[in-house]
Amino acid sequence: MAVGLQAQNLETPAVDHKPAQLQLTRLDDKVALISAAFPSEQKRSKALTFSFGKTLVSLVDDGSQGDVRAGDGIFSAKIEFDFDAFAKSNAQLLDKNAAEKSPVFAPGNRQQLGIQHLAIGADSARLITINGNKEQSFVLPFDASLIRIDQTIELPLVSLPMGIPLDTAPVSRSVSVPRSLMITDVSVVNDPSRTWACNGTNTSPVGNPTGDWTFWRLMENIANGTSSTSDYIKRLFRHWANNQVVNGFNVAARPLVYQEVIRNWEIRSGGVGADLLPDKSPFRLLGIVLRADLRGGTGPYAGGDAGEGRFVFALHDGNCNNRSKTIILEYKVPITGCTNIRDWARKWIDLASSANYNQDLNSLTQVFAAAGANPFGPNQSAIGQVRTNELLPGSPHWEMREFVLPDSGGNLIETTVKQEPHIGFNNSATLANYLNLNWPSLVGPPSGQHIVPDEFPVPGSPFLAGSSPVVGMWSAPSGALTIPTSPAPVTPPPATIRDDALFEFALNTCSGCHLMETSTPFAHLDYNSIPGMPAFLSGFLTGISIPDPRNPAVMRHFNDLARRAADLSVAANMSCSRVVAPGNLVLQQLTSPAVLRAVH
Repeated sequence: MAVGLQAQNLETPAVDHKPAQLQLTRLDDKVALISAAFPSEQKRSKALTFSFGKTLVSLVDDGSQGDVRAGDGIFSAKIEFDFDAFAKSNAQLLDKNAAEKSPVFAPGNRQQLGIQHLAIGADSARLITINGNKEQSFVLPFDASLIRIDQTIELPLVSLPMGIPLDTAPVSRSVSVPRSLMITDVSVVNDPSRTWACNGTNTSPVGNPTGDWTFWRLMENIANGTSSTSDYIKRLFRHWANNQVVNGFNVAARPLVYQEVIRNWEIRSGGVGADLLPDKSPFRLLGIVLRADLRGGTGPYAGGDAGEGRFVFALHDGNCNNRSKTIILEYKVPITGCTNIRDWARKWIDLASSANYNQDLNSLTQVFAAAGANPFGPNQSAIGQVRTNELLPGSPHWEMREFVLPDSGGNLIETTVKQEPHIGFNNSATLANYLNLNWPSLVGPPSGQHIVPDEFPVPGSPFLAGSSPVVGMWSAPSGALTIPTSPAPVTPPPATIRDDALFEFALNTCSGCHLMETSTPFAHLDYNSIPGMPAFLSGFLTGISIPDPRNPAVMRHFNDLARRAADLSVAANMSCSRVVAPGNLVLQQLTSPAVLRAVH
């Protein structure tokens, strides 16, 4: 057994460590030295352990196993390695289809850091990355015989899994954003057999009021016989009619929401208190969204599901005049296992060229949206959460809420909004304390790996918010912060660790992502988009550069749909082979996309 490999009869979840720098050194024909820099772990750990099924592999920073200097933040292991597999994976990964310029994103992050491009040679490829004013060049061989004994290879960290060749034929790395990821074309959202659609303002909706992509049918599927669809929808919106207590915090009633949605729907259906009729529904489809980037991981030992599929609806007045509210149905795709997830990603890429596009899209959405899609879930539904974004006339401010099914099933219930403390903690010593304790997870790499807990700083002290009102800017008292102000390991200068900690925290809140941190006017798919036209998308999705709200000298760059497209290509071309040397598994784990903890 190779040095550095510790085999134990355990099943533990993979730890999603991602390095700031990565080197591979050939020691002999079957052993490599893998050295990875983890700056945030320098003072916290002497070993980082990775789980592959029942096998644990450790990289150490204690001066042993090829580690040059103890405690310097560089973790190393001498480990069995298949150099032929490494070279073959390079050739597959860096094919001519990937040779165009493409954006580079921070691991686990929504930030675009720079661009990359390839120069393909006969026996190697040169990958060039440009991050700010820093340019790096990486030479990746296609032939293992070209790697000399004691030669060290610098490896790129651009969320491209390396080390394990594909165990199936690769598919095109080109992903159509409008036909595979963010589907807003009028031919889909106004499909006459599947939607109840608006072709213009001051008109009645047309189409099929109980079609597969209507709000009515999807809510009926979530209820799955637990009550009538009319009652199920009424109970959901009744949460706005009265004050709610969520995680110990009062969420004030917004009775105009119930009036605008339910009472007016009842009146159109026959009178106050009447059963709701599907052909009087005030919701129109804005888009169908694939979020494969929210899957549990990448590679043969990745856990979790295949990410999410989402339906985004906008509210109107019954006559196709917009009202300022969206509701998003977010489903957990009930698919697990590397090959199944890879096949799922490939189907969405192939969808773009389908001659029967809407029919094939419907088949894919039925996987997660049909009644009984998840036989093991509450109501046998695959719904993960329902989120709303609302600023109706008369409402005091913009607000986001979240709803889930209880484990026992039945009606949707209001729950906390994720990754956002209660607004009362903004600019507080408590928030500073949270940031001081969690900045390594916030800053990374990978960044944004924190989880805002229900309670903090002690059990019984509610922290996570019950709703998300608009916040001017998330921050904390500078005098209470102990986060280092040295250069950030991810964002280019002049960003500091403190800048990135505050930014990552704020960006991952509901209110930050929908306002200050991304320069978004509340909704990433605009609820005021003109009926009969594709929904207007935010700059965060399509590409925008803005100054950091707290330190304008630092520019933040976003292009989230391009990030999701690159990630879908990775999922569709990931290797699922487990018959490989442990060093290759480690290399793939270190170079694969980080699990995205963000919820937006």
